[in-house]
Amino acid sequence: MAQWYHRNALKNTAPHNFTLSLVSAQPVAIQICTAMCKSRKRILELVSDPSSNGETMHNEIISYLSLLQGFVFCHNLDKNHASTQSSKLRHITSFKWSNSVTGTIEKQQDTIFELVSICYEYAIWLMKHASWIASQENVDMDSAKQVHSSLRRAAGVLTCIQTQWIEQLLEKPIQGSDLDPRVISAYVTTCQAEAQEVTIARAIELKHSASLISALANQTSQLFMAAVASVKPLDKKHYGKWLAYLQLKASVYESYAYCYLGENLLEQEKCGPAIRALEESEKHFNSAIKICREYGNLKMAVKNGMNAKIDEHLFFRKLRPLVTRIKDKCLRENGFIFHQIVPKDLPSLEMKATHGLVTPEDFSIPPINELWTSDAYLSFDLTRNITNDPKKNNKDTKKSSSSTKDVNKKDDPPVEEIKEKPTNSSKDQKNESGCSIQ
Repeated sequence: MAQWYHRNALKNTAPHNFTLSLVSAQPVAIQICTAMCKSRKRILELVSDPSSNGETMHNEIISYLSLLQGFVFCHNLDKNHASTQSSKLRHITSFKWSNSVTGTIEKQQDTIFELVSICYEYAIWLMKHASWIASQENVDMDSAKQVHSSLRRAAGVLTCIQTQWIEQLLEKPIQGSDLDPRVISAYVTTCQAEAQEVTIARAIELKHSASLISALANQTSQLFMAAVASVKPLDKKHYGKWLAYLQLKASVYESYAYCYLGENLLEQEKCGPAIRALEESEKHFNSAIKICREYGNLKMAVKNGMNAKIDEHLFFRKLRPLVTRIKDKCLRENGFIFHQIVPKDLPSLEMKATHGLVTPEDFSIPPINELWTSDAYLSFDLTRNITNDPKKNNKDTKKSSSSTKDVNKKDDPPVEEIKEKPTNSSKDQKNESGCSIQ
């Protein structure tokens, strides 16, 4: 099946072994650092494959975040400081991450930056995981629920980042970066809109009322337009393709909204307004065709993103025949029976569906890991620094230059590309409507 979703690339990151030298020389501290290193590596292995098990991924994320907590706040580990005060370890080491759209690399010596970045990575993976499930040839009810849940959870993770953590960063987010509030808002709204696509697909398959489908489609179109508003002010060189995708989806669902409005009006024997609604549906469909071409000609600024092929998807290909069939029926019945004038003014769409609207799933950072005790926290002795080790200072000066280079490489390793596995399938859905979700 042709890819229905546009997906930006995963965030790349530099490896981090949490080798804090003598700062973590105590066995209990080494145990925590080892566990963090192992968990982080496991997460980066899992995110490269959108088909990774969702529960396994979630559990690994929760485990890593719980371990990271001791590097973020004091909690109840230090009786001399409040639990909400920054941990003495918060700025002990730096982290490097790329941005998912621009590909630029940011480095911050702040554990909250790592917390935000790993959560962001999880949210992007959830979006890709939903795409992978939806791209399968046979998508049953359980799979539909997984797609819906993954997108809602991604929206919840990003909302958590935006409302609870961005303001706690020491460095102000760079405009156009992943941490730009407009970019986060665009991701959140996109997830909500795509989750509602699942609801619409299900409503069409179950042959729910035309009025409900029209209202859901209109609301979904408005969500995509809200994402458009967030992305539009950003650099077109980097954000142009994502912007085109959002505009495309908005046009598709506005076409569906007017199409089912026309069917609903026909059922009420209002053929004149129905014909006008279907003319508007054709207009938005033609606009979608035009944007499809523009989208196809644009290139992503970062490789490993995933291009949508909306015009090749069965759900889109069935829209024009659907509009034509309903419009022909309206024209036929209006010519033979009703003889109503087609109004110039558009009939009103339902602004909000009565049910089926999507909200982000609540997500919160887990409690601190049980490995963190007061003794464990105190065992991280910041007064013991590797550079003050006399054994190091007495090394042969002839080796100092090359040794310094080696240390620098270890202390500041380059960002490594995460090689993502493809998800596309070339087969159409095996259902009547062509919806991704049965």
